[in-house]
Amino acid sequence: MNKLVNKLLLSILSLTLSAIMLGTVTFAWITMSNTGVADGLVLNVTNGEDLQISLDGISYYNKLPGELIAKQLTNLQMHDVTSINGITFSSGGPTGLGEAIPNRDYVAITMWFRTTAAERFVYLVDNISNDVEFDTGRDGTFVVSLGRSWKADLTFVNGTDTINDVVHEGTRNTYYASKAVRIAFVEQVHDDNIYDTRIPSSLRKVIIDPSGDPLRGYGVSYGALDYISKRMSRIIEAPAQKPETVYELTKFSPNNPYIPVSDNSRIMELIVSDQKDSKGQTYYVGKVTMNIWLEGWDADCFDAIVNDVIRIQLKFRAGKSITD
Repeated sequence: MNKLVNKLLLSILSLTLSAIMLGTVTFAWITMSNTGVADGLVLNVTNGEDLQISLDGISYYNKLPGELIAKQLTNLQMHDVTSINGITFSSGGPTGLGEAIPNRDYVAITMWFRTTAAERFVYLVDNISNDVEFDTGRDGTFVVSLGRSWKADLTFVNGTDTINDVVHEGTRNTYYASKAVRIAFVEQVHDDNIYDTRIPSSLRKVIIDPSGDPLRGYGVSYGALDYISKRMSRIIEAPAQKPETVYELTKFSPNNPYIPVSDNSRIMELIVSDQKDSKGQTYYVGKVTMNIWLEGWDADCFDAIVNDVIRIQLKFRAGKSITD
């Protein structure tokens, strides 16, 4: 939307990444102020040597210094952007034009992971977004926000029911930026690993809508798209091509916690390397780029979410391949 393109300064209050691998938990907290300046970032990896994280593929940490990631996000002002593949981005949605700049308009962080453990496929798991309040914490993946109150300045349809889902002019509701968030994981070839001989086209790319609601997804005719069409007094058509999107994360077999029942949210594979730990055990290494953005074509990407505060926690779990 126009206002979003011009002035959206989205505060991500806390981004927590947790990875569970054979009892090892990795935590990362990212804090950004609502001016778009990263001013107090902490990234921790805890519980031993089984899983380590790096931002350059050279220096690995169990407790990653926050200033390393802060340097990448000092200009972040998250505007609404759009992407069909989670790799290339342009600004806005129905009214947006032009290039979207990584770590200004959306978050783009490349990370390397390594482990000596046996399970080498990494999954995003346990989406509890609909069960968590903003100020409470639980184990799992969630994207929540405080919400912003907005009084509609015109009448529009905000759901599948053209009668009961009408928002009338003057009606005040709370709208949530968290509902418009997308997270993409784009696996990369680890160029410094001589054993990573995969070709880029074979690597994993996945877009995840943590709201879990395809009915309020990309390019539906109601919600924000109907609002902006009414505001501009013309019908705006959504793109014919829609991004392939995951709405339900991978679950694991109740009989074996390392066997996935789907590969919906598999994000990467860790590849054997020539690196060894202090015990002579071989490290398996992977590289992935994580992009986080507000999808401009989402049904909930209203001007009302300006200055909302989002809290994100991501939980990763290592397991076997679904074909194992």
